[in-house]
Order: sequence, then structure tokens, then C-alpha cells
Amino acid sequence: MQNIKWGIVGLGNIANKFAEDLALVSDAILWAVASSNAERAQEFARKHKAIRHYDSYSSLFEDPAVQVVYIATLHPDHVPIAIEAIRHGKGVLCEKPLGINTKEVQELINLAQNHSLFLMEALWTRFNPAFEQTLQFIQEGALGLLRYINASFSFNGLDRSIDSRLFNPQKAGGALLDIGIYPLFLAYQILGIPKDIKASAILTPQGVDVQLGFILTYETAQAVLYASFSHDEDMRATICGEKGQIYLSSRWHETDQIHRVQSGKSTIINCPVKGRGYYYEILEVHKCLILGQTESKKWNWKNSLDLSSLMDQIRKQCGIVYPSDPDQ
Repeated sequence: MQNIKWGIVGLGNIANKFAEDLALVSDAILWAVASSNAERAQEFARKHKAIRHYDSYSSLFEDPAVQVVYIATLHPDHVPIAIEAIRHGKGVLCEKPLGINTKEVQELINLAQNHSLFLMEALWTRFNPAFEQTLQFIQEGALGLLRYINASFSFNGLDRSIDSRLFNPQKAGGALLDIGIYPLFLAYQILGIPKDIKASAILTPQGVDVQLGFILTYETAQAVLYASFSHDEDMRATICGEKGQIYLSSRWHETDQIHRVQSGKSTIINCPVKGRGYYYEILEVHKCLILGQTESKKWNWKNSLDLSSLMDQIRKQCGIVYPSDPDQ
């Protein structure tokens, strides 16, 4: 068995969850972690049994043993940090969104391609068992011609300050990039590129989207999608075709259960999840690295570019602008 040595940069909440799942993967070694705060790096390393810890990202990238890096920093830092990692010869798994806009995503992909190095956006839902099973049902034609998708992602973050990552435009705050990307991904993965998008948002005085709804229209289907920081919600997803429906249970993006209805018959399908769910995207990264692939066949570079382009179009309609956008 070929062990894969990982580095983690950006040691916040998501990185902790990722590290917990990394420990469940038999051929994964958490080799190094890095933070600009030396104490945080040391504590994270102790908690997750990392072999080394660094007080700068550059020091981790210079460690020759690290093969692939997981980036879980603030959104605007994704691309510059990933660029540095790639230039040091590291494969990259980067939290979503891969870049703030399509220009950034394309720049990063070009660099990975030029260096023949692995790069993937960490859309972990794509690899989870319930989602894989849902795709299989759809591909087998179990639902017939698809007609409708409805999905949302919401939580109440109104207690956060305007300087938080949720609401600060300098930190690329806003519901779309942080959580709206999930329902958008669902529609894109199943229905592809829409022929029309209609989007509307409620913005803070700083120009950040606190609530946002968007409708994607296809030749024979529509997707009605929503994201918000202003309230909690029972987050389920609905996928309807002419022959049946699939309902993904609450917190659909990480669910372990599918409710399938076909010919009037209702069936519950359990899809057990190992760990928190990051386990499966880690397996995909390992598979790609072992096979010498620079991108995943399940979530490839074009997929990330397409998703970023859709978000650019939605932001343009809603008047959501970030400092790193072109012409800013």
C-alpha cells in the first residue's frame, strides 16, 4: 500500500473535521500542518497527531515529504495559497469555492496543468454515498425525464459581526460563495448548464448577499434554489422526473438517506457515511494521485470552471462585487 502524506493549511473548524476523517483513511498520513499562529499549529498537530507543525504556510510547502495539501483558509486566500503550493510541487485539494471568480479559477487550473500536478475543488458532497446513489438512479433512468430540482442551504448567522467571514466583502463574504454553491452544484451536476438564470438577492449595506434565490431554466426542467444567512431551515432537496422523485433528507448535502418514490411506491434507502463525509473525497484524491491523474473524473477542472461561471453570472445579476473581480 502506498501511503499519501498530507499537509493542512488553514486550521479552522472545517480543517478539524477534515483531519478527523483523514485519520480514518488507512493509507493517509497527516504529515504536517501550518498556521500563522504557532500555538494554533502546535495544538492542531497534537490533537490530530500530525508529525510536523509550522508557523508559516511557506515552511510547510518547503517540506519535501508533503505530497498533497488541503487548503481551508478564507475564500480570498484560496488561489494565492494554492499557487504557492503548486509552485512547490504539491498536489492541492482546495476548499470551495476554488476561486472568487472564473478568472482566478482559470489561472489556478492553468498553473496546475503547466506543472502536471493534481488539483481539485473540495466539493465533498459529490463523493458521498447518498449522492453517488442518487446519480446512479438518475443515470439508470429511474426518474424518467427530469423536470424539477429544489434545494436550499440556510442557517442563522445574523449574530456574526460585519467583519466576519460571512459578511465582510474583503473576505468574500456572502451566502452564494459560502453555502449557495451547494444547491447550485446539485442542479449543475444533474442538469448541466442552464439556458437561462434569474437571480435576486437581499444585500447588506456593505454589498454582501445575506439572502439569495435563483432559478435555472433548462429545455425541459427548472431548478429553484436558495441560500441564506438569515434563518435556520430543514434543508432537504427534491429531484423530480416524469416517472418518480427523489428526496434527500435534512441537510441534504451530507445526508445518509434517500427517499425514493416511484409508481406510487415509497422506499427509504440508507447510505451509511463513514466519518463526517470528507472520507470519500480523500479516497478520490488518493485514487487520482496513485494513478498519476491531475484531475478527478468525478469533479474535474471544467466542472469547477462551469460552477464558477454560473456564480459569476448570478453575482452580476445581483450586484455582488469583490475586490479581486476583474475591472475592480
